[in-house]
Amino acid sequence: MISNLFFLAAILILPFHDFHVTHTTFHYNDESKSIEITIKVAVEDLERSLENEYSKKLKFEDNQQYEILNNLIKEYFSNHLKFSTDKNSQEYLWVGKEISDNLHDVYLYFEIPDYHNKDNIESITIENTLFLDAYSDQANIVLVEFLDKKYNFTFTIDNDIKTIFMNK
Repeated sequence: MISNLFFLAAILILPFHDFHVTHTTFHYNDESKSIEITIKVAVEDLERSLENEYSKKLKFEDNQQYEILNNLIKEYFSNHLKFSTDKNSQEYLWVGKEISDNLHDVYLYFEIPDYHNKDNIESITIENTLFLDAYSDQANIVLVEFLDKKYNFTFTIDNDIKTIFMNK
């Protein structure tokens, strides 16, 4: 009985460890000739990183901050998620965001429109430093679906740039 109480007390007293993970997909859409980017992040992690980066207290539920929040998200992601092909940086456009049903996660949508150079690409380089400034244990998982190939990567504070060589 005493050991059960000790175990229960230890569980309640020890700090809980949060996981800090983003999920990003780069998908080439052959029909629209665009690269679609979907990013799933925790609302709390996004708010904290934006506050750290821009020194502004922001909340998703505050409708008065809608445009400010969207602009800061666009700027933050263009600074912390970089995509290049053959060493040429690709600019992507903001499409929008939607909060998941669980109200814990938000999906962010970006696009590189009119991407017609898909057959001649030798390399794709991704730099992903999302939330690494806020969480030392941050992991950013990325799936790249390009042509008939799929690549999975995990980006961390020690490993934030990856290059895919398409001919290998």
